[in-house]
Amino acid sequence: MTTLDFQNEQAAERRAGLHALLAYSAMTLAFWAVNATSIIMEAAREGVAFNAWEAWFIEGTSAAYLLILCWTAVRPLERRFPVGATRWTRWLPAHLGGLLVFSALHVGAMGLTREALFPILFNHSYQFFEDPLWQTFIYELRKDALSYASVVLILTGFRTIQWHRLEAAAARTEARTHHRVNLKCGGRVMHLAASEFSSAKAAGNYVEARFGEREYLARMTLSELDNLLRDAAVDAVRVHRSWLVNRDMITETVPTGEGDVTLTLSNGETIPGSRRYRDRLAA
Repeated sequence: MTTLDFQNEQAAERRAGLHALLAYSAMTLAFWAVNATSIIMEAAREGVAFNAWEAWFIEGTSAAYLLILCWTAVRPLERRFPVGATRWTRWLPAHLGGLLVFSALHVGAMGLTREALFPILFNHSYQFFEDPLWQTFIYELRKDALSYASVVLILTGFRTIQWHRLEAAAARTEARTHHRVNLKCGGRVMHLAASEFSSAKAAGNYVEARFGEREYLARMTLSELDNLLRDAAVDAVRVHRSWLVNRDMITETVPTGEGDVTLTLSNGETIPGSRRYRDRLAA
């Protein structure tokens, strides 16, 4: 790996972390507001005299420690044991253990904070640990499991986005520099000479692309392949909603009625051409 590649990966990881932090912070603040106002509304419905600031403080201690722990404990663990990037026999036990520690710290910190500050802020005590400790922990663990899983999934999602962008940038650089097209076919990456491209057909979330005598099923869109081919100096042209062809390989164009055409390529392929794309073909 070159120094530039390493720097790009580190920058991508920082961006993923920042975006995940902002997303989870927004979600946590939203839950804080919903939970606090729910307590206030329930008290008003039941006609109970209640200081609304107590609800904001109670839910705020939980939200604050969730944010602190998620980025001081969960994120480092998730980076070491990323979901999907390693075998589940490694990351699953690591995250189950991490969840237990995460929940214990969260429960202990918010409980002690509430009991310590309630007399100072609201002139009366607050009993968080009045039930048996194991019951309190199990009760809070259920909710903490959702918070923990949310952080891991958000981090995984934003990292996946950043890695896809890195791969796309690397592929376009490869196309411009070496005139090769990289296709992800299952677990393999095929490095193909762009000049051998003849045609490609959309197939759901995949593209069936023909290079030379072989056809490859790659997970990408026609637009993405079009961009790569253009970067590699191939005159690719979209002739149909589902077809992309190498203009230099077109040997015959035959009208079929109502503006549509049939294209014949130098390798004998016949490709449908739609009237909606005739201007691109003519250009």
